[in-house]
Amino acid sequence: MKRSVVIVVLGLACASIGLHAQTQDARAWTDSTTFYVGDPITVHVELHHPADAAVNVLLADTLGTLFVLNRDSIHESTNSSSRTSLTMAAYDSGTAIVPPIQFAYQLPNDSTINIIATNPLVLKIRLVEVDTALGIKDIKPVLSIPLTVAELSLIVGSLVAIAVLAYNIYLYRKRKKERTPEDVYIPPEKPAHVIALEELAILKEKRLWQQGLIKPFYSEATEIVRRYFENRYGFMSLEKTTEETLSDLRQFPSAHPIIEPTNRILRRADLVKFAKYEPSIPDHEDMLATAFEIIDKTRVIEMKPLETNEAAKEAAHV
Repeated sequence: MKRSVVIVVLGLACASIGLHAQTQDARAWTDSTTFYVGDPITVHVELHHPADAAVNVLLADTLGTLFVLNRDSIHESTNSSSRTSLTMAAYDSGTAIVPPIQFAYQLPNDSTINIIATNPLVLKIRLVEVDTALGIKDIKPVLSIPLTVAELSLIVGSLVAIAVLAYNIYLYRKRKKERTPEDVYIPPEKPAHVIALEELAILKEKRLWQQGLIKPFYSEATEIVRRYFENRYGFMSLEKTTEETLSDLRQFPSAHPIIEPTNRILRRADLVKFAKYEPSIPDHEDMLATAFEIIDKTRVIEMKPLETNEAAKEAAHV
């Protein structure tokens, strides 16, 4: 009986030891065994350890002939297994050995530090094949670095400053090439009656009232007459009522003959614009004919050089 108990205890102990051994290992592998010089080499690691153990990697900046570029965090797959990866690079061709990577784990409430290590890896590092028939180029493409807001603002500001400077230079050269005021021909200013007669001729050609555009016709005709008064006599007729315009005209002797016809067409236009009055066809014809008459009777007669100074003074006071 005692012998059987001893055999059972020894069996359980061996099983426990075997199970403990199975839960403490680390496996390393790469996606390929051949890399080019300078290529990033990702080494994947899978760890098996006792449940709830805290695991850390024991690794320097170099591992044999390989340089460690990055170390990922250790992530738990289960409470007794973890995964991580390391990124390395080789800068010399030939065979590169990844020696066993050591990890330390510690159980809760236990100060003992246990060490497990991965299997070694054998990698082949090749040089980039060079085609001598082609031109020299980089092994890797040039990395594009995104611009910051400050750099972008500096570039935009510089472009704006250059554009402003170029525009100012253009204006300076253009002004420099321009002729002096003495060389520029300035046509003589048209007399008030010439401007008004031209505008009335254009209005006549529009044939507004013939198209049923009665209100626009009367508005444009009276505006031409009022603008003529402003240019001829110097008072602001466009901003005044009909009565105020007639009052201003009475101050000028040369305007006395046109007071009645002016009163007639301005008041008729007021009725059309503000009282929805509908004039007859003879009224339309009279409107334009009277406007021509007003301008013709009050226009300034140009003096010829042979006319006397007295006649010139008299015309100036008209």
